[in-house]
Amino acid sequence: MRPISSRHAVAFILSLVLAVGFVGGALAADPTFARLETDEGNILVVFYPELAPHHVDNFVHLSRTGFYDGTKFHRIMPGFIIQGGDPNSKDMDPRNDGLGGPTLADILTEEDAEVVAQVNGLLESKGYTPITGEALLKAEFSKTAHHLRGTFSMARSPRGLDTAGSQFFICVDKTAQLDGQYSIFGHVVSGMEVADIIVNAEKNPAAGRDYPAVPVVLKKSVIIEGTNGLTPEEKAAWDAMPAGLKNVK
Repeated sequence: MRPISSRHAVAFILSLVLAVGFVGGALAADPTFARLETDEGNILVVFYPELAPHHVDNFVHLSRTGFYDGTKFHRIMPGFIIQGGDPNSKDMDPRNDGLGGPTLADILTEEDAEVVAQVNGLLESKGYTPITGEALLKAEFSKTAHHLRGTFSMARSPRGLDTAGSQFFICVDKTAQLDGQYSIFGHVVSGMEVADIIVNAEKNPAAGRDYPAVPVVLKKSVIIEGTNGLTPEEKAAWDAMPAGLKNVK
């Protein structure tokens, strides 16, 4: 590995805070979709790359690496939201669900990881602890997008606004109180009936107030570039979707 200067190390750390550029093409002209394949059926989501480019990149990257495969919808609130995407939900202990997220190892390329290793070497040579742990996204709020039925938005920690990671939620009703508090980065194209099944499932109060008795599994999140990869039913839903929801800026 080639050594890097302190100035370059600082510049790299700042760039990590501002953005993690692990997925290109977020501003592509063709729409990008995620097909969430669940136990109860598929939910198709279109992304808003011009509204929240880093949130879109993050979700696309994690999907392509299989990060979401096997996670569960661990939070269901009728009239409000369903929430999933926590890697902790893959185990059988509901007590840690809602607390997990990606680490730097989950979101960095091999080249990025090499630079971090160099930065950590520099820090440790000066007596500082290395950069490790959570990978947190900065908020990308909008004054034009609102939390409606079908909104695809990113959950975050109560610790602050810039603490999103991998957990997402789908609104099953209009939830204007979330505007300006959570980053919207897409909308459901088809499959809201699946979201309704998930949110209305029986709960397990012993595991948590909003925890389902039998959590629905997100078997796979499939990224689709352009409309050619859609099924005929998905394409029909996309064609019928109001223009104002197809691309929010």
